[in-house]
Formats: sequence, C-alpha cells, structure tokens
Amino acid sequence: METTSKIRIKDIAERAGVSVGTVDRIIHGRGNVSPISLERVQKVLDEINFIPNHYASALAAHSVHQFAAILPMHEVNSYWARVEKGLADGVRRCNDFKISFKIFRYDPFNTESFKLEFQSLLEFNPDTVIIAPIFNYNIMAYFTAQLDERSIPYALLDSNWPEFNHRIFCGQDSLQSGAFSGRIMSLATDADTKKIALFKVLGEGRVASLQQMNREVGFRKYMEEHCPLIEIVDVNLYAYDKQGMQDIMRDFFVENPDIRYALSFNSSIHIIANFLRKQMPEHPHVTLLGYEAVAANVECLKNGSVDFLIAQHPQSQGLECFRSMFNLCVLNMKLPRDHYMAIELLTKENIDFYKD
Repeated sequence: METTSKIRIKDIAERAGVSVGTVDRIIHGRGNVSPISLERVQKVLDEINFIPNHYASALAAHSVHQFAAILPMHEVNSYWARVEKGLADGVRRCNDFKISFKIFRYDPFNTESFKLEFQSLLEFNPDTVIIAPIFNYNIMAYFTAQLDERSIPYALLDSNWPEFNHRIFCGQDSLQSGAFSGRIMSLATDADTKKIALFKVLGEGRVASLQQMNREVGFRKYMEEHCPLIEIVDVNLYAYDKQGMQDIMRDFFVENPDIRYALSFNSSIHIIANFLRKQMPEHPHVTLLGYEAVAANVECLKNGSVDFLIAQHPQSQGLECFRSMFNLCVLNMKLPRDHYMAIELLTKENIDFYKD
C-alpha cells in the first residue's frame, strides 16, 4: 500500500490516464466528470488508500458559504434559545472559513408566519439551510421541494420527516422518547391510578411540532400495551390566552380531584407546576413529568413541584446540526443521515450534574 503523502495529483492523473483538472474535480466533489474517468481515478485512489484533506481544500476556497436557518420565535432561556446558541457556537468554531449565517424566525403556531419567513430565506439564496420544521406537512413539502429544485442541501432540526430529501436530521427519536415517558409514568403510578392528565399547549388548534405529536403517539402506544386500564385525559391550553390557561387548569383540577399524575410533551410543564404550587397550594401533590431542562422547568424540579424532566441537550443539538452540515457541504465529507440525541431522565437528585 502506498502512502498518500508521496502521491501528487499529477501522479494520480498520469496513472489514471486523465487530466489533472479531472482528478481535482473528483477529489473535491465538483462533478462534471464522465463515468469512465471517475472509475479510473477512483481505482487509483483505492489502490493508494487516498484520504482527501477536506480541511485544506475548504480553506483554499475563495467563495463565502452562506448558511441560513429557520427557527421558531422564542424567549430568553427557552429550549430554542439553547438550540440557537449551539448553532452560533458551530459558526464560531468555523471562523477560519468564509462563512455567513443568517437566522429567520417564525411563529410556531402560525403557518402564514412560517411561509413568509421561508420565502425570505429563499430570496436570501443560501448555500445550505437548517430547518426547524413547522407542523404542516403540505407547507413543508412545498418549501423543501423548492430547495430540492435549487439543489440546496438542508437539515431538519428537532422534528424528523423521513420522506423528505434532507441530508441531516438532528434530534431525539420522538416515538422512543414518548415510549420512555410512558415507562417512567407507569413506574411512578400505583395500583389505584385510574387517570393520567396530558397537558397540551395549542395554537391554531394543534401542538407546535411534529416531535410533540410523535412523543404522544409513542406514549399512548406504550400505555395501551402496559397500562391499558389507565385513562389518558387530554387538557388543552391555548398559547395566546394566558388567563384562559389559569381558568382551564383550575376547572380541571377542581373537577378531577383524583388526578395525581400528569405530563406534557413540550417545555411548558412549569406552567402546570407553578399553577398548582401558587394557586392551589392545598391540592395533593401531582407527580409531573415534562420535557427540556430550561430554567423555569429546572427551578420547579429543584423545588419539588416537578418530579421528572426528559432532556435532549438542545445546545449540543444545535452545534451537532451545524457541524454536520458544515462537514457535509463545505468539507465534502460523507456522514450518516440521522444524528439522534440522548433521551435523558433528570430528577432533583441529578439535575446539578446535567451539562449541555
């Protein structure tokens, strides 16, 4: 076996019987090469165990690579703020390269907002796109098809649509995550448990993401198989009606005094916990399970009003997504499509050791 350090592009071209330019296009993935030339060059590369220096090639490029991301609007210290911080960290780590990065933000409960922001993204004409998908399949299909037509590679962040042509997905396996929450709740309940409350924050009559819906599917399937006698009671809260949330929760707990277990599949479990702690302090403890180690949820976990959080390292998720698309699209490296984040259970006893 020959070592690549002794082999020049000129040597590879001579052995393959092609031009230096042809070898250069093949090594750097620029295309526009005939199948016969590709086969000849690849045979030589295999013989010499060639490993391309992707990093040096990208540094030598003169063009600016434009990244764009479309994310839900969010508050400071929220789940999506942590994801965005991870994306920004990825950009900083690549500051040796000519990189631009622009974020477009949409209202996760408003399909028109998503459409307007995605149209602005397309007008920006990026080289690579990272998408936190909206719930609506037809709208997602419409805009991802436009990316496909323009040969713009894209990643899906947090919610997965396997049927689309994305190059990378970064997030939890949402069905398994929901099943995991079912297992935790089944272990927490006792023999007298008849009901578990499922709190949903809705906008436009739906939850904000496909991931939340799939978590619920995984949860319900687990409960049907392992705890078929426990009823899952839906409690719908409405994102734009803060006072209405309070009224709905009060009416629910007054009308269902036997409820001792509840969960939510987004980062809003602190809303239920703080309501019970502040507005109904005499109510018996309700075991609560929620998602994401955002500041408000962690505070409730520490004061005992939330019992379990399932986390997935949102900052690391953002970093991994950007880094994967950078390696794929700038360095021309081959990567697997799915990058699953951990499904981690947090309690009062281990929250201080959770690092993102």
